[in-house]
Amino acid sequence: MNATAKLFTLANSQAVRIPARFRIDAEEVEISRTEDGALILRPKPRTAADVFALARAKAGDAFKDWERPGQGVARPVPALD
Repeated sequence: MNATAKLFTLANSQAVRIPARFRIDAEEVEISRTEDGALILRPKPRTAADVFALARAKAGDAFKDWERPGQGVARPVPALD
């Protein structure tokens, strides 16, 4: 699937207006360049911390009354020597 897009200057950067059918469902993208000069945009992978932060933000006050269960006491780890 190919399309043509317009380039424009924004401050000191070059930007591209991506057609709607190529919309990327992400907050950030990783950019790489192939040997022939083509640019590749990929959605930036989310970390576990990103996922939990998003879940907390989406939940709002829904879980504010929940209590964190006790974590218990860790058992000693045997020496490895």
